[in-house]
Amino acid sequence: MREDSNAGMRLLGHLNSPRGVGIFAVRGVLNNKHENHVKIEEAVISLILSNPTEFVSSRGGRTFQPVHPLNFCARGTSFLMRANGPMTVASCVFSRTFLNELSEMEEGFRLNDLDIVSGIDSPRLTQLCQSMFREAVTPGFASSVFAEATGTTIALEIARYNGGRRSKERTRGGLAPWQLRRLEDYLYANLSAELSLGKLAKLLGLSVRHLSRGVRQAKGITIQQWVAQERFQEARRLLAETNLPINLVANQTGFRSAAAFATAFRAAIGCTPSEFRKVCVD
Repeated sequence: MREDSNAGMRLLGHLNSPRGVGIFAVRGVLNNKHENHVKIEEAVISLILSNPTEFVSSRGGRTFQPVHPLNFCARGTSFLMRANGPMTVASCVFSRTFLNELSEMEEGFRLNDLDIVSGIDSPRLTQLCQSMFREAVTPGFASSVFAEATGTTIALEIARYNGGRRSKERTRGGLAPWQLRRLEDYLYANLSAELSLGKLAKLLGLSVRHLSRGVRQAKGITIQQWVAQERFQEARRLLAETNLPINLVANQTGFRSAAAFATAFRAAIGCTPSEFRKVCVD
């Protein structure tokens, strides 16, 4: 995510480490727009020091949720963000090279495996991010050393924080929130694909049995029922909100033919896709 004057974000200060840690202090409105699709190019932890009255985000088409002050986002993650005014942000960006070298040096370091860790509750990380904001705005004589040392400490703290959180969540026997989010994002993006329990379990590094038990505990239904619900809701949306031909709606919701889609749709709701669309349009 670019943060500069051309993107509506004023750079208050920045530091760089030769090993691939960047610290940025910025203020403004991203792209001078109320709503932006944000794609994270490198792993980053950000502390929101001041935020607008509306500051929310959404992933995978789900409901918008308030953005918490302290968050970690992995490289390649994306989300939709809405902000109705300027914000002040301190960010520490980690290059892939830096994280790979750190994982070789620190046993058990798994920051590369994370997705998005939202609403981090850690006074230690908050203090570190506040400190890096001050240093970015008013650099000292050893700013590059500060950037690397602070980046290393923050990366290790995030890994420890997330590891401790996962341990607590797994003792309850279900899926951790990050696992459920990753599964939800994958399902929503692949409703038209051939899904299998083995593929979904591999996505989270779990056994099929653990995955099935975790989904039932989290959702109260089986994985098959969950996938069916998601595909059915998407079919309803496409029929009501688009002019896509029935065969394409069928294809985008996992059916090989319009006839099979129509049979399943009638069984679920009591009318054909064409009849449902006519009611919605009328």
